[in-house]
Order: sequence, then C-alpha cells, then structure tokens
Amino acid sequence: MATRSARTADKTTNDKHTRILKTLLQKPENKFCVDCRKKDPRWASFNIGCFMCIRCSGVHRSMGTHISKVKSVDLDSWTAEQVENMIKWGNGKVNKYWEARLPEANIPNEK
Repeated sequence: MATRSARTADKTTNDKHTRILKTLLQKPENKFCVDCRKKDPRWASFNIGCFMCIRCSGVHRSMGTHISKVKSVDLDSWTAEQVENMIKWGNGKVNKYWEARLPEANIPNEK
C-alpha cells in the first residue's frame, strides 16, 4: 500500500499531466478528432500521439494495443513519457505523417 505522501505525489503528477493534456487540446489542430474530425476529442492514442473522439477511440482499441494504445484525457492516469509523446506529435503532425499518401478526397473535413 502506498504512503500518503506517495499518493499525494501521484495525484499532483496526475493533475499536472491532465493540465498539460487539456492545454494541448486547445491547440487548433487538436480541437478535432484526428480521424473523423468531430469537435472536442476527449480520448488519445498515446503511442501514436493523437487526440480522438470516443467513437474513434473504440476503433483504435479494436486494432489492438500493438498498434494503438488509447486512454481518456480526463479519466486515466498518464506517465511523463506518454504526455511527452503527445506534446511531440499532436494531430497536425500525425495526420501529415499518416495521411501523406492518402488521396485528398478520402480525408474527412472538419465537422
């Protein structure tokens, strides 16, 4: 069982990570789901580094954790490495990388 100071430190770290993630969600490229472009994503694939809606998070989960590892921005605990990956990537960079060769007609518009 963790000590009170360890639990307090964990809560402080979790609160810090949540604040960082919510700040990242304010960036224009992260205000829409990375896949379907729905407004207000609340989920993220931390190994890919993108934010998504709950519907698309289910699709990512169904791909398996060897492809996409999904967490809630608000409800789950995050490690420093996971948050750093979200800072490093974001929806703009992710879509530039993964949609680079996708025909423009197949890329959804913002909703």
